[in-house]
Amino acid sequence: MRRTVRGILAFAILLVASCTSRSGSTNPSDVNKSSEIPVVVVTYSVLGAIVSQLVGDSATVEVLIPDGQDPHEFQPSAKDIEKMNNANIVIANGLQFEEGLNHAINSLVNSGVPVFIAGDHVTTRILRTSKDPHIWVSVAKMLEMLPALTEAIGAAIKVDLSEQQAALKSDLTKLDAQVISIIGRLDKCQLVSGHDELGYFSENYGCVVIGAIIPNFSTTAEATAGELAALKTQISEHKVSAIFTGLGTSQDVADQLAKELGVRAVSLSTHFTNGAENYREFMLRLANQIASALK
Repeated sequence: MRRTVRGILAFAILLVASCTSRSGSTNPSDVNKSSEIPVVVVTYSVLGAIVSQLVGDSATVEVLIPDGQDPHEFQPSAKDIEKMNNANIVIANGLQFEEGLNHAINSLVNSGVPVFIAGDHVTTRILRTSKDPHIWVSVAKMLEMLPALTEAIGAAIKVDLSEQQAALKSDLTKLDAQVISIIGRLDKCQLVSGHDELGYFSENYGCVVIGAIIPNFSTTAEATAGELAALKTQISEHKVSAIFTGLGTSQDVADQLAKELGVRAVSLSTHFTNGAENYREFMLRLANQIASALK
């Protein structure tokens, strides 16, 4: 019911924005797309950091979801809808990550605005029949996505990005090796997170996911008393040393679990850059925070 209401609201905003756009004599989309500097709209900041590094000065990159706001919960305003309609291309994660943007993105596709869905271009992790949307916490997934991303943006802004792609591929390859090295120094890497958000990190860097406070890919879900009891048992049995939390997780619940079990509650920034200047800085900080907590 909660998701249905959010979807209806987003659709209503989309209709209003569409009608407003058509009422004027000049189409803002046509003006923007014919301007000197193309505009690429990206839904969230981590993916935006990668896109920014790829396009450089060839385009203006605008991030839709403000840093610190949960992408799982985000609802677009009429201004956000207009921004997407006016873009040369919109880059989204997909895989039900930006749940509140589903109607808007579908409308963009139907109206002919180029849309690139990152999750469509990687091998996804599937759990309980659902696909894990948290692809950016694995550098390998970003490398897997890069060729398709380059092609889509290059076509939309009419710029050859092959040199930028090669440079970014080299940087990401080195970054992946660095993260592997950081996590590889641990005797064991056992992860308990706020929600099921570190699966790709675990797969790529030799960790094991023990569980999550919210055993779901989305923070819009809620844990039952039985699930929390089972998590306590798993943490004790595996002698987990830290619980990692982030956006959408009750800090009170995490702190209470940590206190009862004698482990640390460590806050991670997994869904937004949180001041990191680029994707490299974001991933190195994430890896170092995890490694430091598990030593």
